[in-house]
Amino acid sequence: FHVSETLLEQGSGPVNEDAVYADDQRCVVCDGATSLDRSRASGNSNKTTGGQQAAAITAAAFASELDLVDSARTANKMIRERMIASRVDFSRRESLWSTSFAAVEIHEGSIDWCQIGDCMILVVYDDGRSERLTGLPGQDAQVLKTWQRIGLQSHGTIHQVLADKIASVRRSMNRNFGVLNGEDEAMTFVSHGTIDTDHITDILLFSDGLFPPSSNPERPFADDIFVALYQKGGVRKVRDHVRSLQQEDPGCYRYPRFKMFDDIGAIALKKSG
Repeated sequence: FHVSETLLEQGSGPVNEDAVYADDQRCVVCDGATSLDRSRASGNSNKTTGGQQAAAITAAAFASELDLVDSARTANKMIRERMIASRVDFSRRESLWSTSFAAVEIHEGSIDWCQIGDCMILVVYDDGRSERLTGLPGQDAQVLKTWQRIGLQSHGTIHQVLADKIASVRRSMNRNFGVLNGEDEAMTFVSHGTIDTDHITDILLFSDGLFPPSSNPERPFADDIFVALYQKGGVRKVRDHVRSLQQEDPGCYRYPRFKMFDDIGAIALKKSG
């Protein structure tokens, strides 16, 4: 396998909180989430968010000779150390910096994979079938369903109108869904495995910013639409479709989401030869 495409694109937020790392053997996509109190990393410019730091720390941790799970454990520990240095209040769990990630390591005839949160790993087979190696945590479904119902009549953004509900979801990190955020409990949510690559033609890693917009918060990812777009024009074809639909829904009502454009991180690998 070889890396055929990488994509790292800022959304409508002030900074890009996604990060990617790719070499001949190992790839990772990370999707950082800023703490709700917008805490910053000490010693950095005010433009650097905790989510951006968590994603960058994690991407760097996978550029090592540790196995994938130990790389994730190292990243989680480093996020905690960086938060301590930045005097983050650990008693306020919504203040914690966090990141999702999806990673693969290529071997002869197989790949190891590792993941937490809502970054995805999807493989395409030589008969056209596809398979997601990772599940969707779905932690935001109820908030997004509420926004879909009341958004048009509301005065303000989803973050203003539903701030309490969003904070409640965030406090359930590593209780109801997993992210790397410096807590030991994060590692119980890390999923990992090995898959034979004999009939696989493509391996795709991507953050949820590349999910085709969905009008159903309980079904946030349409595999068939995603794969059809990818096969027509790669991850950039998917990106163009995503951005086009988001552009038509600036209030985030038809396709309920937290901001007009999300950050995108993606890596595509194709079988060599």
